[in-house]
Amino acid sequence: MNNKFFFLYQDCQIVRGSKNILLCDLHTKNVINANSIFSYFDNDNSILYEDKNKEVIDFLVAEKFGYISDEKNENKKELRWESSKIINEVIIEHSKNEGFSLENVYKKIETIGAEFIQIRFIDYSFTKLKKVLSLLSASSVRTIEILVPYMEEKKNSTLINFLEKNPRVQILYFYNAPFNQSINKPFYFNVVYYEKNLIDEKLCGIVNTDYFLIDIKNFSKAKNVNSCLKDKLFISHNGTIKNCPSLNHEIGHVNDILLESLFMEVEGDFIRNVTKDSINVCKDCEYRYMCIDCRAYIEEPSNIFSKPLKCGYDPYKGIWSDWTKNPLKQIAIKYYEIEIN
Repeated sequence: MNNKFFFLYQDCQIVRGSKNILLCDLHTKNVINANSIFSYFDNDNSILYEDKNKEVIDFLVAEKFGYISDEKNENKKELRWESSKIINEVIIEHSKNEGFSLENVYKKIETIGAEFIQIRFIDYSFTKLKKVLSLLSASSVRTIEILVPYMEEKKNSTLINFLEKNPRVQILYFYNAPFNQSINKPFYFNVVYYEKNLIDEKLCGIVNTDYFLIDIKNFSKAKNVNSCLKDKLFISHNGTIKNCPSLNHEIGHVNDILLESLFMEVEGDFIRNVTKDSINVCKDCEYRYMCIDCRAYIEEPSNIFSKPLKCGYDPYKGIWSDWTKNPLKQIAIKYYEIEIN
């Protein structure tokens, strides 16, 4: 008589941390603590079906983490991350006085071939926004996010009504708003009011469970490259190009740099390939593949493999705490001149 086994579905991954173990379904986005059931598994993949394991197996089947079969299956999905684009995410900043022409900068963005763009307005202009969207109308960009300062409600409503007709625009943020609110509109268009100044570079890098991404694309990315920086590019309102708004290293100016030079600089940038498995403390954390990394603000500014400064989780104790009050982080907070409210 052949033995029966319980097998995890291919999209289910076990992630071991120093204290806790997670079982993550990257399809349903269901995540459970697996501390009490991990010992039942053979090779992080299967459990022999026998009486002493029945309760655990029944639970996992009911939660749709796997199936029962009498055929031994040692195959396991290999999580790779590949992109046909060297740069696939562009953040661009607009103000009254800019160091570039709209036509030239968006022509370069189109040549880059990025599919995602976040458009930030320091000084909002409806005329400029309409011009930008017209320049993107026949581009390769598939998803657009727009950040504008909070205005009087009549102007906000006018902008919302205008943008919800554009299928590429998925999120409109009103920053410096008097309240926090998220509104889901039809056709995957969302409006978010946010009290803080979202374009303030010092706000970058906060690690919080609200920002965790539990899907196969982001999980695979975090395992293979840097989950935040890999294919990102930032163009400031004065035309300076950087990897991220919060990083100091400048690649060049959008008016001067040749695309060949830009691609060479991006591909040779070591920081874009720093994975969570190589970062101090993070490599021992059960959340490392669903957490977005930050290299702009780290606990030890001189150590590129240092833990993100704005993370308050201790994977060795399994406890979250307020990172701003951690005495071991105060030197770095002062170094980066971060104001704590």
